[in-house]
Amino acid sequence: MTSDQNAIEPAGSGSILSDFGGMFNFLMDPAGAARYLNRGLFWLAPLIVVSIVYMVCGLENFPLVQQAMSNQPMPANANPDQFQKGIQIGLTIQRVAIYAAPIFFLAISAVCALIVLGTASVMGFKVTFLQMFNLMAGLSVIGALQIIAMSVILHFRGEPSSMADLQPALGLDIFAPATMNKAAVAVLGFFNIFEIWQIVMAAAIFAAYKRTSIGKAVAAIAPVYLIALLFKVVGALLSSGR
Repeated sequence: MTSDQNAIEPAGSGSILSDFGGMFNFLMDPAGAARYLNRGLFWLAPLIVVSIVYMVCGLENFPLVQQAMSNQPMPANANPDQFQKGIQIGLTIQRVAIYAAPIFFLAISAVCALIVLGTASVMGFKVTFLQMFNLMAGLSVIGALQIIAMSVILHFRGEPSSMADLQPALGLDIFAPATMNKAAVAVLGFFNIFEIWQIVMAAAIFAAYKRTSIGKAVAAIAPVYLIALLFKVVGALLSSGR
């Protein structure tokens, strides 16, 4: 069993404004971020910030999504009216997804928190759902930076020729040859600078919070990222592109 007697001191009570400030500790200060894991409503700050970023970027990128869908070649023997109807349905789903950003944030953070909670508990760490939910919510700020970076790249590229162009390469997949296996490209693409940054900070914050080794912290948070990698690989194998 892992001892929890040396868990880090929590941050004191404060307003939501202090939570907004504490949120940025999740970018580069593991010990500072760990002090916010016990705060009951800390997750509200990243919820607000990440949702705004997602919605603003989503609305800014929406014309590019329209162009990408319109530029897709119509499948052979497809009915033109049905093809256009399919595009309109796809755009409607995109609009709903943009405004449902807070719901997606809560759902993804909750699922990830449950996974880490389960793994940490098996390893003997005494953690609560709220603590792990705050951890995953705070780390989502790094994901928001990735969304911003992708949006900037998309607008510099200009009009997309397909839906695949809406997913710019940010990892080692940028060097992948066109003949490389889809699964291999997905693995290379998963480990981009933002994902690596998030994994490092997740392990470092957990280690600081529980005053444990980095190795044990990595083991506690690893299932979340392994499952995400699995979904990315499966999605790549099922895609019609490269």
